[in-house]
Amino acid sequence: MERRVAGVMYILITIALVNEMSTVHARDNNKRRTKDKTGGFQKNICDITDRDSKVHCYCENAREPRNASKAECWVFNGGISPDDYIWQSFASQPTLQTLSFNVRVDGALGYVPTKALQYLQRLRTINIKYGNIVDVTTFAFANLTNLKEVTLSQNQIETLQQYAFAHLPNITMINLEENMIVEIGRDAFFDLPKLQKLVLTKNNISHIKDGAFQHTFNLLELDLNRNNIQNLNRHTFDGLANLRRLDLRRNHIFNLTEFTFAELWNLQELLLGKNDLKYISERAFDGLSQLRKLSLDDNKLAALPSGLFEGVRGLSSLDLRSNELHALTFDNIKPILDNLKPQNSNLLVEENNFVCDCRLKWMHSLRNDTKSQSTKDSLESVTCKNDPPIVSSAYNKMSAADTNLDFNKEILHAGITIETIDKNNITDKKTTAEDLSKDHMNDILAPSKKGVKRTVLKIPPEALPCPVEVRTTTEIIPYMIDPIIPIQNEMKTFRFHDMNSGNRLSVSIVWSMCFVFLFT
Repeated sequence: MERRVAGVMYILITIALVNEMSTVHARDNNKRRTKDKTGGFQKNICDITDRDSKVHCYCENAREPRNASKAECWVFNGGISPDDYIWQSFASQPTLQTLSFNVRVDGALGYVPTKALQYLQRLRTINIKYGNIVDVTTFAFANLTNLKEVTLSQNQIETLQQYAFAHLPNITMINLEENMIVEIGRDAFFDLPKLQKLVLTKNNISHIKDGAFQHTFNLLELDLNRNNIQNLNRHTFDGLANLRRLDLRRNHIFNLTEFTFAELWNLQELLLGKNDLKYISERAFDGLSQLRKLSLDDNKLAALPSGLFEGVRGLSSLDLRSNELHALTFDNIKPILDNLKPQNSNLLVEENNFVCDCRLKWMHSLRNDTKSQSTKDSLESVTCKNDPPIVSSAYNKMSAADTNLDFNKEILHAGITIETIDKNNITDKKTTAEDLSKDHMNDILAPSKKGVKRTVLKIPPEALPCPVEVRTTTEIIPYMIDPIIPIQNEMKTFRFHDMNSGNRLSVSIVWSMCFVFLFT
């Protein structure tokens, strides 16, 4: 009897449990239906099989919900709304640390999908390529406190709105390469205490507002290569006291004013090659006490201020190739000369418009003293010209006494040796010193020799002619003048001499008349 009662009780309890489970299951189904109607989290973003879906993701580590750490997504079927339900599906994988979007159709993604990112609090890296994102909106990456790297390259970004990148305490790298950004505003990069690298290569940046980088005070590398920047001032780089490398190559910078880089106390590498530089203030690089590498290649520099490198005495790598320099004096190089002698140093100066004169003598000494092979190779490639108009103007007209030049037995004139003469089928070695002197003067002054290039280091130092009055400075002339016509200072000098000679003549005539009057 007792067994029957126990059996009945067991059956009743079982029936009650089944009914309760059915009720709970029904409630869960109702909740799911409610979420389905409102676009809830019914889809696992790593396991979408619907071919019509606008986003398909491949998760490398796991396909189960809440387990994936890396996802690579392809975006198809353009016209996805920022509020599309597909973005809510990213809540199924809140442990994602690496996320990539590859946009496969033009116009398929025109914004940063902030609605998807808000569920990914552990995200460390995000990469979006080939979208048509025009604006990076305010707080586009809000609340991603673990984010370290953002890459938005090869989109069509034109504008970085205020606080586009803001309050990201752990971000170290932002890459915005190959976009269409025109301007960098003051607060586009805000409260980024660990940002170390900012890449803005291949944009259309023409204006950087003063203080644009003041909230990125730990930035180490700033890449502005291939933009349209024309002007810089001493406030452009405010806040970048820890910057190590600044790349400004391939812009349109034509002028560097004094203290342009004064805030960059720790800068070690400054790249200014392939710009339109014509003028550099003598104090443009003042403050860069840690600078080690400077490139000024492929610009339009005709001269350098004598004290240009006084503020960068630690400089050991200097590139001045492919400019329009007529001279590079010992005064120019003296502050950094000792730095150019070790093996790991570097000086590149070929492909300029040097005049063959004694201002290039220091190249011989450096070639002999330096242990740097690249420096030796560059110096051995440097050429100069005995361009008559330039030489005549620079030398203030050679006097008759200067024509009586002494030559040793091997040197005929600047840059031409016995070996060169032999190559030209000139074999008469009994030429007199007087003939050699005439040949030398003809080579300097004759129009037929204009523009002949000679290798500087093949000209013995003692054979390099000196101007009558070597300028003590090589400050940049504000504009180029026809070398045949005297420059303004020369004109004043000539005028002064003419006036003095005229006055002396007048005084002589007066005294002569007085003497004649007294003695007659």
